[in-house]
Amino acid sequence: MEDPTADNLRRRRAALAEIPARLDRLRMTPLQPVSVNTRMSPGIPSGYLSPAPSPEEQLIQQRGRKRIPANWSPDIDMKRNSTFHSAVRTPPREGTSRDSPPKLGVTLRSTPRKRLMLDNERVPLSPEKIDFSDLSTPQKFKIDNSPAKVTPPIKRCRLDKMLDPDYKGPIDTPLKGLSPTQLINMIKRITYKHPEIEDEIRQEMPQPDISPMEERLNYLKNNIFKSLPTSRLTSKTDSPAYSRVSTHLAAFKKCLIDQGKTLIESQHWESVLQYVFLAWSYVRATPIWDNQPHNACRKQCFKALFNFCATALKKGAFTQDVLIDIQDKLQSMESDSEDIRSSIKFVQGLLQTT
Repeated sequence: MEDPTADNLRRRRAALAEIPARLDRLRMTPLQPVSVNTRMSPGIPSGYLSPAPSPEEQLIQQRGRKRIPANWSPDIDMKRNSTFHSAVRTPPREGTSRDSPPKLGVTLRSTPRKRLMLDNERVPLSPEKIDFSDLSTPQKFKIDNSPAKVTPPIKRCRLDKMLDPDYKGPIDTPLKGLSPTQLINMIKRITYKHPEIEDEIRQEMPQPDISPMEERLNYLKNNIFKSLPTSRLTSKTDSPAYSRVSTHLAAFKKCLIDQGKTLIESQHWESVLQYVFLAWSYVRATPIWDNQPHNACRKQCFKALFNFCATALKKGAFTQDVLIDIQDKLQSMESDSEDIRSSIKFVQGLLQTT
């Protein structure tokens, strides 16, 4: 009987002998670049895989990538934005044009930009030229691209229209509705027709009533104090508080100067001095701010009142008793403004001459 071990060895040797033959089949050649042979594929064009660059592409490659300028210029950005908006436009709707009139009964939807462009070219029709009773003909609403005609100015009503002659009520009732200019013109016409009445009017003319002026100043002064902060933890004279009150201070100064100019134009010199003394106390009651430049409005009010006082003293004629009273009041105002000293010296000179 044959040994099984020897049989196994023969089988192994036969299997190992076949290995070199199989290894030859598994050998690989080194990688080589793939070349496309156009002869093997005549259907592919010669420049398909590696096309030659066009002249435009060569210029772009030579130019390089576009860079943003280091210095910003608003003109460049404006030009770029205008170019972009001019290139991007809303395409027109098919079957319609800008010059064709809209059809009645049809609502066309368009973009806001297109509506704005159309509205700039339309000429509005006046209600008198449109017949709303007949809307069957679209030609009545045809848009005309001709420039719009200048409309004539509206005729104003005459302000000097006389009172109804049939009115039998008291004369003071219609006089309350007249403006100061109308009253002045009416009195001038009457005195021109009847010169003898002018002397009587001069004798009956009273001094101006400055109580409405005082009420106006008091109202504006209260607005100043109402605008101040109410908290105990915040200051009422610092810069934040001034920023809240600055508008009311400007209104107070404007009112004070306008009322003084009205009295100066009327040449009621005694009333001008009464207004100066009255308004001086209201200016003195305004807040004094921590920052000195914020007190400019206060100083300007004192300066305007001083000019009113100086003008009244130079052009007015006052008795000795009135001058003494004026001198006492001016001396109490000297601590607020140094300009008052010149007015005090002027009054003292008038007292010595009288």
